[in-house]
Amino acid sequence: MVVDNEHTPSDLREGVRSGILASLERDLERRGGRTARLLLAAGVIGVIGAVGVTLLLSGHPYGHHPPWHAVVFGAVWTGLLVVCFSLALLEVRTPSLPLARSALVAVLGLGFAGICGATCPDQHFLHWWSGTPLGTAFEEVGGPALGALCFGLVTTLAFGAGAAWLGLAERQRHAIRPLLPAAMLFALLAPGVALQSVGTSWGVFCSWLLGTAGGAYAGVASGIWLRSGGGSRREEPR
Repeated sequence: MVVDNEHTPSDLREGVRSGILASLERDLERRGGRTARLLLAAGVIGVIGAVGVTLLLSGHPYGHHPPWHAVVFGAVWTGLLVVCFSLALLEVRTPSLPLARSALVAVLGLGFAGICGATCPDQHFLHWWSGTPLGTAFEEVGGPALGALCFGLVTTLAFGAGAAWLGLAERQRHAIRPLLPAAMLFALLAPGVALQSVGTSWGVFCSWLLGTAGGAYAGVASGIWLRSGGGSRREEPR
C-alpha cells in the first residue's frame, strides 16, 4: 500500500509529528529523572559501603602503618564501590559486556569478604591463617609466600562462588562468562590485600594477589556452573 504524502493533510502530519516529539520528550524526562535518582542512590550506597569497609579495618592494628594508609585505601574503596553500584543499579551493559551483573557479583563478593573479616579472631588475616593446621602445613612446604597464595585462593574461591550463585539467580538465555565479574571482584579485594600486606615481603604480597585473582576466577566460574544446574540444564532451542 502506497501512501501519498501529497494527499495527507498538513495539519494531520504536523499533529503526528508533534505527538511523537512530545512522547519522546516525556520519556526522556522520566528516564533522566530515574537515572539521576539511581546515580544518587549509587553514590550514597557506595559511600556507605566504603565507610563500612573502613570501619571494618578500624580494628586492624595500625602501629606499623603510616597514618595516610587508611585514608588512601578508604578513598580507593569509595571510588570503586560508587562505580560498581552505579553499573549495577543503572543496569549498564553492552552486547558483549554484562557490566551490571558483573558489578553485582563483585559487590556481593566483597560483602562476603567483609563478613568473614569481621568474624575473624585476628585482624591480621595472614597471621591467623598461619596458625591454622592447613596454613601451617603450606608454610612448612613453601614458606609464607605459598601460605599467602593458598589463603588468597581458598578464601576468594568461596567468596566468588557464593557471589556468583546469589547474584546470578535470574537465569539468562546466554550464561555470563566469569572473566569480567572475576576481574571486578579482584579489583574490589585488591586494596584490602595491599593494606594487609604492609610489613610483609613483596613475595607474600604478590603471591596473595595471585591467589586472589585465581580464586576469584575459579569461584565465579564455579558459581556460574552451579547456578546453571551443574551443566545438566538442557540447551534451549535457538
